[in-house]
Amino acid sequence: MKRTFDGLRHHTPVAALLFVLLLILLYNLGGWGVIESSEARYAEISREMLLSGEWLRPRLLGIQHFHKPPITYMISAAGMGLFGVHEFGVRFFLQFSLVLQAWLVYLIALELFGSRRMAFTALVIYVTMPAVLISARNLTTDSFLTTFELLAIWAWLRYKPGKRPAWLYLFYLALSLAFLTKGPVGLIFPVLVVVGYRARHSIGRPSLSHHLTALVLFLVLSGSWYFYLMWQDPRFVDYFLLKHIVARYTSPETFSRSEPWWFYLAVIPALTLPWSAMLLLHFQKLRKLIPDHKRLFLLWLLVPLVFFSFSSSKLILYVLPMLAGIALLISWLLFQLTSNELRIISIITFLYLGLVVLGLVLLPVLPLDLTVPLPLVVCAVLLLAVLYLIWRFVDTGIAQVMAAALMFTFFLIPFSTHLLGANAAQLNPSTALANLIRQEGLQNRTIIVYDRLLPSLAFELNKDIVFVSDQHHSLQRETQFETSDAWRNHLLRIQDRQDSARLQEMLRSQSVLISKRNLPVNRDWLRQPFANSKKAGVWIIYN
Repeated sequence: MKRTFDGLRHHTPVAALLFVLLLILLYNLGGWGVIESSEARYAEISREMLLSGEWLRPRLLGIQHFHKPPITYMISAAGMGLFGVHEFGVRFFLQFSLVLQAWLVYLIALELFGSRRMAFTALVIYVTMPAVLISARNLTTDSFLTTFELLAIWAWLRYKPGKRPAWLYLFYLALSLAFLTKGPVGLIFPVLVVVGYRARHSIGRPSLSHHLTALVLFLVLSGSWYFYLMWQDPRFVDYFLLKHIVARYTSPETFSRSEPWWFYLAVIPALTLPWSAMLLLHFQKLRKLIPDHKRLFLLWLLVPLVFFSFSSSKLILYVLPMLAGIALLISWLLFQLTSNELRIISIITFLYLGLVVLGLVLLPVLPLDLTVPLPLVVCAVLLLAVLYLIWRFVDTGIAQVMAAALMFTFFLIPFSTHLLGANAAQLNPSTALANLIRQEGLQNRTIIVYDRLLPSLAFELNKDIVFVSDQHHSLQRETQFETSDAWRNHLLRIQDRQDSARLQEMLRSQSVLISKRNLPVNRDWLRQPFANSKKAGVWIIYN
């Protein structure tokens, strides 16, 4: 009993930190609209899933959307089921995802280093990385995927020393959830850790029967959604294997996310400052890593970096699990430094954070076309004072660096929510648009959007709307899996004679037409039924 109490006591600071982090993450979470285009798509698909009750066939504009498995949409829909169809609801579980990642980084560090101080430091480093914070502010699959991947890694690290079957089953269960979140890419980091990790004190023997049973469990769970769809329509075989695995990796045109091969080499250091500077400054000290850890981090960091660098589709959050490995590595590194080296690290950290905060203070006078409320400037000035007090009164060393990074992060999260809210029109074109529609009392009419995919508007209004496809590529939707013409209630192709006739009938009824800027000359007939027009930014509302 005493041992259990002592264990809980040792973890109390971690639990307290994570609880405070969660509260800060939830603060003003709905203060800005969903951002086009990725977050808006995820939010709208989740909204349609919640309202339709169709959990296995995600839909966007009423059209089946199979770019990703359904786990992310299910979790986001559950958040809206609890709190309502709005930004807070759809982002709610995303915040829990980040907190769980931080907890898992702490637990993984405990397994690798056997030091609570190192583990706590790794946790702080991870949650103060800018790229990690971005993952909790913008709804995508990557944060949930990283949570399941880190859970699998931790379960494997727990399994290896004693070979207890429960940890093995947890490992395969987490792998299944990762696979159902983003497909085969979810296996990359956990499998590489499995290959690279060697337990220092292994006392148990692996059980072949448990491995086979857990593997079968993984195959059944991870493949369940895919097998279900392929059983209903054999065309899904080519769709999943060729388009969403082979083409996504090899063809830049498939999803328009092409970046140069050096993209991650440039972006990862920039979005992990100031920690990346510490790693680069003392890179040579990594030679002191024990061979088992060298092998592990080589596979955790270098192999995925090469793999994703040669992929045609690149986004920074694709390598989010790599950042957990970087946090672990930097935590170990900091405890290898001398007092003089730590003093230099402190100076670099405070200079970097001080310059960033000074930039926040000067935001109103910088040529960035941003609206910065005066209270935010006052808060930034106060943060400068807090950083000075930490520099002045906290002893130089790891504790000082951690305190400064945490205070900066705890300030930056709420600061960013109000800054995003004050500049909503630049991030989400639908915020002002939806507000104007409500002010004019038009929300109950049929909303028709000309030649633009605008899922954020459907989400903002919590209403199915009609999109008219003409020339813009965003409305080239995949309809090959539709078994009826019901999708035509949401998407009309103006070149199609039947759709054009339906559109003219809609325009003459109680409807609202929305276009981005002026209609093309050859489509001017679309606004003839309307007597009034109003502008909301670049959007024009005809009614």
